[in-house]
Amino acid sequence: MDELELLKKDWNKESDDFKEYSENEIYNMIKHKSVSMTKTLLLIGGIEIILWTLYGYLDQQFPYLRVAMFLVFTGLIIYLFNKMKTGQNSIALMKNIINLRTLILAYACISLMLAIVDSIIHFNHDLRDFMAGFKDGWNTAHHMNNLPTNPNTIVPVTANYIVFAIVLLITFYLLYVIYKRTYGKILHDLRKNYKELSYHEENPF
Repeated sequence: MDELELLKKDWNKESDDFKEYSENEIYNMIKHKSVSMTKTLLLIGGIEIILWTLYGYLDQQFPYLRVAMFLVFTGLIIYLFNKMKTGQNSIALMKNIINLRTLILAYACISLMLAIVDSIIHFNHDLRDFMAGFKDGWNTAHHMNNLPTNPNTIVPVTANYIVFAIVLLITFYLLYVIYKRTYGKILHDLRKNYKELSYHEENPF
């Protein structure tokens, strides 16, 4: 249980202990939590771009657009991070939280859309690579010393398209779940922080 949850318990008690917590102390706790979330966000974003870069390397297509988008995203996050650290009042912190939530949501949506659009554009190419990899894996498992399969020599049939489309849909769903458990959780926690600040602005001590 974090400090804010402990404070909520105290708020429900009519005791002198309640007076020990000033508005400024509560603001500092929320500010500290928001700053910590921003650090976590940068870490998650860094891990994500490393994984996308690794995927691009294996696919022999460096993700220039993703890297550029991540650098812009990182710059804006660092800017908001510094504003949060140096902010001196609840109103400024609330604005920064709103801006941060908007930025995270936009980045997550654009990142997912890029993955979907890229898969649609390179569907045929990815399908042939998938089939070639599957065939090579099968040959290796059965100790068949064939040369690596050339994806350009493969001619997919309707069933191949259907199976690969299902694999892509499952992949996108798993990607969505991962985003929801990482970026989505940070969005949820920032919303809680914003609501706490709003409450104290509307109901000062």
